[in-house]
Amino acid sequence: MEVTRSIATIAKVGLVVPVTVLLHGLLLIWLLGASMCSKRLRGFMGGAVGRMFVTGVLEGMKVLGFDLETTGFDPRSERIVEFALVGSDVDGTPMNVQSLVNPGRRIPKNATAVHGIADSDVREVGAFESHFGELSRAISDSVIVGHNVLDFDWRFLEMECLRAGVETPIPRAIVDTLVISRRLMIPGRHRLGDLCEKFGIPLDGAHRAGADASATLLLLWRIMQRYPEKFKGTLDEVLASFSD
Repeated sequence: MEVTRSIATIAKVGLVVPVTVLLHGLLLIWLLGASMCSKRLRGFMGGAVGRMFVTGVLEGMKVLGFDLETTGFDPRSERIVEFALVGSDVDGTPMNVQSLVNPGRRIPKNATAVHGIADSDVREVGAFESHFGELSRAISDSVIVGHNVLDFDWRFLEMECLRAGVETPIPRAIVDTLVISRRLMIPGRHRLGDLCEKFGIPLDGAHRAGADASATLLLLWRIMQRYPEKFKGTLDEVLASFSD
């Protein structure tokens, strides 16, 4: 199956991210320690990250974990309050593009209760339009990895771009670990927190964009370890195996 630049096509794709690409992004998160996110992914050790280095079907591609935090669940009426793109560029250079976003409206208390982001946190930061340039540069021609990214994060991004009067950046492919976990029929619940617990990923406080994006990358690697037979062959073959 040819990889196209059509969102209609990439929205149906399940994908594998090689650990060669994940290495730098995960090491970056470990080195950052207490970053801009008050709740973070913990437990990365230098030796453990080093042992992840293997070859993979996406060797040399830009691969980024992607996550958003928002004011609510409906992309038609709610807004983005935080984004994170974490991973590595085509040459292995670590990438960490994340920021709070001023939604231009009050953040509901029930949303703050989930991600911890309050009105006072976003008062002095820019609106979505001011962040679009760096988002577009990061996303364009990259492999985007997220959990429930197709039904949630990507729809929010599309709506924010529509409001701003700009075109949604086009990645090389979108990888949804929720889709992959369901198609592999992994036992148990498929929420990110549940899967992280199942695969031994130490996620200390979910629902901040940087932590969730990083956890999703590691989750994909752990799934690859558990189901290696599902991630063999060429890129096109792997793409086809997870497509409808």
